[in-house]
Amino acid sequence: MDLRFTPATEADFEALLDLRMTALRASLERVGRFDLARGRRRFRAEFSPAHTRLIHADGAFAGCVTVTPPEADGAVWIRTLYLRAQAQGRGVGAAAMAAILAETDALGHPTRLSALVGSDANRFWTRLGYVETHRDAIDVYYLRPCR
Repeated sequence: MDLRFTPATEADFEALLDLRMTALRASLERVGRFDLARGRRRFRAEFSPAHTRLIHADGAFAGCVTVTPPEADGAVWIRTLYLRAQAQGRGVGAAAMAAILAETDALGHPTRLSALVGSDANRFWTRLGYVETHRDAIDVYYLRPCR
C-alpha cells in the first residue's frame, strides 16, 4: 500500500467533521451520546490543523490522524484517528499508526489516547500495544510506552 500524509488546513474542517461523525456514530449511539450539534462544537474546540494529518492510501483520501506536541510528562496524545469506511479493514489504520509510532518512538515519547467504551476501536488499540490506564463512564484511556 502506498501511504502518505499531508497537512490538514482549516478548509478541511467540514470534511473531517463529517468523517468524525460518521466514524463515531454507532459507538456514540450505543452510549446514548450521539448529537450532531454537540459533535460539531466539540470538534471545533479540538480541531488543530497544525497537528492534523490527512491520510492518503493508494492515492485516495482515507482519513486523518491528530498528534499533539509532548506534554510535561513527555507523552503525546493521539487525539484522532478516523478512517473512511472504504479504508477500514485494509490495514490503513495500522500502517498509519506504525508510521506515527515510529516517529514518536524515535523521539522518545510515549503516546496516550482515549476511545469510547464499547467501541470496536478498543481492540485495535490493544493490538498496537496500548494498555488501559483507567476509564470513566464514556471513555477508556490508554498509554503506549516508548519502544
